[in-house]
Amino acid sequence: MDRKKRKKSNAGMSLLEVIVAVSIFSITAAVLLQSFVTSQRINKKSNLYLEATTVAQNIMEEIKSKDFEDVSLAFNYPINFLTGQARLSFLDSERDRINTETENSIGVKEIIKDGSDYKDVRLYNTLDGEDTSKVTASVISKDEGKSYEFNPRKTGNNASKYYFELTNVQGNHETFDALVEFNGGEGSGYKKKTLTNNEEGKNDYLAPNIAKLDTKTNAFLIMGKNWDKKAMEFIANGQLQAAQKLWDEDLADYIKNATSEEEKQKLTEEFTSQHSRPAEKLSPEDIYKQTRRTLYVKIEESGGTIKADAKYILNAYNYVKEGGNKYERMDICPCKGKSEEKDIKGCFCTYKSEYLTFYSSEADSKLKNLYIFYYPNYENKVKNSTKNLDNIIIENVDNYPVNVYVTKQRDEENNIPTSSQENFYRMSLTIKECPDKLEHTNWNTNTSLYKAQTKLRTNLDYNISDFEQILTRPRINQMQLTYQAVSDKGENNRKKTGTAAKQILSYNGLDDKIETDRIYTAKVKVYKSGAAEKGFPEDELVASWTERKKIDNRER
Repeated sequence: MDRKKRKKSNAGMSLLEVIVAVSIFSITAAVLLQSFVTSQRINKKSNLYLEATTVAQNIMEEIKSKDFEDVSLAFNYPINFLTGQARLSFLDSERDRINTETENSIGVKEIIKDGSDYKDVRLYNTLDGEDTSKVTASVISKDEGKSYEFNPRKTGNNASKYYFELTNVQGNHETFDALVEFNGGEGSGYKKKTLTNNEEGKNDYLAPNIAKLDTKTNAFLIMGKNWDKKAMEFIANGQLQAAQKLWDEDLADYIKNATSEEEKQKLTEEFTSQHSRPAEKLSPEDIYKQTRRTLYVKIEESGGTIKADAKYILNAYNYVKEGGNKYERMDICPCKGKSEEKDIKGCFCTYKSEYLTFYSSEADSKLKNLYIFYYPNYENKVKNSTKNLDNIIIENVDNYPVNVYVTKQRDEENNIPTSSQENFYRMSLTIKECPDKLEHTNWNTNTSLYKAQTKLRTNLDYNISDFEQILTRPRINQMQLTYQAVSDKGENNRKKTGTAAKQILSYNGLDDKIETDRIYTAKVKVYKSGAAEKGFPEDELVASWTERKKIDNRER
């Protein structure tokens, strides 16, 4: 059988086929390689953004947890010299690197915007003395951050705007620079846009500065309506004994020239009919109404512990019973009204208590505010300063920075005070410090530049008779205020009174009502390392975080 045989083809791929195949492979490989490169770049960028965002979050959480003034303090004086710790807690583990000016140094500082550039702020210098006008930093500290005063920006292009810089901050694998911005002014949404429009923001209003009333950082001294009933009983009993003794002496003097017992008896009866022998003590309540009350409050700092002590003196020497006789008065006391200055034997018109500690700071806290509550003695109708029935003396010769609140209280039970009582009421308030210890020997030459460590907050000089009239209480003149400088030897030195004293003591009402920036737009921008030196260019910005920072209840 004839069969056709088929031959198998032994031919390979043609050149054209090879070229086509290689071309397809090259295109595919190029696409895949580009994908790998792109993926690597995206992963690297994502990791960079993630680390930068984490740094931004850490910074934001730090500034949210602090009062705004404490944030300013942390960037200007980043190390707490008392504890050795970093004031920014997330940097505490690396505190040895902060502002060392070495290659791996972490830079922490406040800056200020100058046009499109940034420059360093100026801190307080000891050469400035009392003149702090050159300080551009947002805090003023004369002791490297131990104590400080907030220095708000109120005018110019940087009004209500604050800038803080961090450099060489380490993430997990990357290093960054950061810019922290606070804006409570125009553009923040919390302040009116122009001077002429009527639209006001939350930062335009006067608002109270309310302190946090915990017992760790606040001291409370509450004086009752009657400071010491037992003391007044003691004074009244002493007066009765002295009056009886004086009556006996007067009788003896009246009958001393009698020549017979009969005449002596007659003179005795005659004297007795004119002056009956005191048999009952004077009313302690009536005596108390005209008793001069002096309250002493002493603030002391020793070994890191802050202590507040108080004592009082009750002096009834000027009391005279209305319609009474010569035996129904207090000026028969042998002290002649000098018992407050020194102890005089036989004195009965004056009671002096011992000092009592009503506040002692704990190891982890410091005294911020001292509150004194008292009921005024409205029986005082004499405007002469030497006759004031109420006197408060606050001694802070250690110059401890503290806010002192002196508060008149209303007697709601008896509906006291009336408007007339408030208008006639006069009292004396003296605050003592020792400027010499702070090397402020010429503090009195320009009191507008000098600020005491004690800041006074009080409702004295406000009429509190109308309980409903809280926000619009009339201003009156009640307080005879004195800022008394004490030498380092404890002797009274120069003093300022009235308006000058108010200025020195940063006088304000109990609500501490001021126009202040209470809400800010807070923004944290994280840049590539080295961006700070270039002025933070936007093309080196990696991540940013924006929140609102409320400062409604801050303490200064």
